[in-house]
Amino acid sequence: MQKAAVALVKKAPKKVKETIKDETKDQLTKQLKANFKKELHSKAENASEKLEKAKDQNAENVHEKAEMAKDKVQDVLFNVKDKLKDLKEAGEEFQEKVSSKKKDSGLKSVNDIKGANDIKSSNQLKSSKDIKSSKDIKSSKDIKTICS
Repeated sequence: MQKAAVALVKKAPKKVKETIKDETKDQLTKQLKANFKKELHSKAENASEKLEKAKDQNAENVHEKAEMAKDKVQDVLFNVKDKLKDLKEAGEEFQEKVSSKKKDSGLKSVNDIKGANDIKSSNQLKSSKDIKSSKDIKSSKDIKTICS
C-alpha cells in the first residue's frame, strides 16, 4: 500500500505534491510530538515512582536509626546515672569515715593549735593587789539585803 501511495504522489501535479508534502509533515510532527510527550510522561512517572520508593525507604531508615540512637543515649545516661550514684555513695562513706576518725582520735587539728598571740604577756598576769581580801567578802546579811 505504501508503494501505491508513493507512485500516486509521483504522478500527481506539483500543487498537490506540495499540499500532500505539507500535510504529511504536519501529521509526522504531530505524531512525533505525541510520541515525545508519551515518552517524557512515562519517564517522569518512572522517576517519580523511584523517588517515592527512595523517600519511603529513607523515612524507614531514619526512624530506625533514630530509635537506635535514642536507645543508645538512654543506655549511656543510665550508666552515667549509676556511676554518679556509686560515686555519691562512696563520697558519703568517705565523709563518714573522716568525720568518725576526727571524733575518735585525740589528735588536735590545725585550728586547735594556739599561736604566739594566745600566750599571755606580763601585763595580763594578776598581781597580789588583784587577789580579794576578807574585807571584800560580804556577809550573809548584806547578800540578803542586796537580793531583796
